Order: sequence, then structure tokens, then C-alpha cells
Amino acid sequence: MSESTNVRVLAGARKPGTYVYMPADSAVEDLPEQLRMLLGEVRQVLELSLTEDRQLARCTGIDVLEGIAVAGYYVQMPPGEFIRHDDVC
Repeated sequence: MSESTNVRVLAGARKPGTYVYMPADSAVEDLPEQLRMLLGEVRQVLELSLTEDRQLARCTGIDVLEGIAVAGYYVQMPPGEFIRHDDVC
């Protein structure tokens, strides 16, 4: 079994179906301002212990953990919508 990372999942009021995964010990203020503006008011919907081999609804644990390692967060968009991390940095 691979090492786990505690992750919190946030949902924004302005973008239904969009979720942001970030380290559990990070603050919303750590997200880029443009991303916070896009999401609007956020609420935490879940906190979980994530491993690379875990399968989530629309992505894998490795996708999320790689996004967090590169950008400090991972954005899951609704089906058919995409966002690059460098678009909001």
C-alpha cells in the first residue's frame, strides 16, 4: 500500500460540479486569487486520506497527488470542462 496524504475537497458556489483538492493543512487563502474568484464562496465537502492507487469518481489518486505536488492543488471540473493549472496561476 502506498503512503497516504490527507486531502480536503472544496466546492465553489459559482461553479457547480467543480471541486478543488488541496492538502488538509492548507488554507483556502493559499489558492491563487483567480481560482478563488472563479469559485466564489467555497465550502469543504470532504476530507480524506488519499493514496496514489485510489480511484475517485472522475480521477485517480495519482492525478490529484501530482496536481498538488506541482501546483499545490488539483481542480476537478465538470465533465466536458477542463482547466490547466497554469491558467489560474
